[in-house]
Amino acid sequence: MGTSHRHKAGPIGAPNWGTASAAVTTIANNETAAIELENNPSINMPQEVVARRQSVYSRRIRHQYHKAVRFLVRAAGGRDKVSSGQSRAVGRAGVVWATGIANAFQEIAEQGLWTWLTRKGISQGERKSCREILTIIEDFVKDYFAGLDETAASEALEHVMDKVEQKAQGDSEQLEITFNTIVNHDEIKDLLDDFFGMYIYSHLSQDFKEKLEKDKSMKIADDTMVEIKELILDDVHRGVAGRSAERVDWKGPDGENFIKREFNRIIQILTNNED
Repeated sequence: MGTSHRHKAGPIGAPNWGTASAAVTTIANNETAAIELENNPSINMPQEVVARRQSVYSRRIRHQYHKAVRFLVRAAGGRDKVSSGQSRAVGRAGVVWATGIANAFQEIAEQGLWTWLTRKGISQGERKSCREILTIIEDFVKDYFAGLDETAASEALEHVMDKVEQKAQGDSEQLEITFNTIVNHDEIKDLLDDFFGMYIYSHLSQDFKEKLEKDKSMKIADDTMVEIKELILDDVHRGVAGRSAERVDWKGPDGENFIKREFNRIIQILTNNED
């Protein structure tokens, strides 16, 4: 997944990063309490009381996860700056690599997979597995940009490629059909949404997981980040559908503008519509 990093917040970002960090710690506290209640409920506690307490923990966790994302985005300059790729702390690599994903997928759908690979210097005589081909595409996308937040973008890119591999059932012969389906049936928007969800999650994990490991334990840190990731991806998948992507030219200004608007929409969802 690349090397981890932590942002060095400036005078404006520092208080916001501190608030985001505190929110993640609160999630950890409630996650720990919820797991303890599930594994060791009091013998004298009625089941309905256990259920109510678990519901309270769940609401607190969801509220604090939204808060963590909200203040992470504020620390990086705000939703508009992040979603437009103007922030190099959070946003720049996400927008550039998302554009690279869409460009590559459209080129493959238009040219055919092996024509595209040949133009990248890969001979059709070289037998490649599904994973090897996807790694070539990953490397092509990664050439678009290298910067402060490329580790988060790389983790999100790997997540997208894993989903493509699953859709192709790990069969390299099915990849060309898979890319055509993704580009021509609006599925590319779902992949971009997944990319941005994982990108934001990766920033939270990189910035705050190490502190949780030191303050709590490695297990609590792992449980907390898994919970946050599941909440983020669940919210991304359940988010109100945006504009159709079927007729977008990903290689032109329309594609770049679509990606920025979609990233903005995803941030709205993950912050619970609060700036």
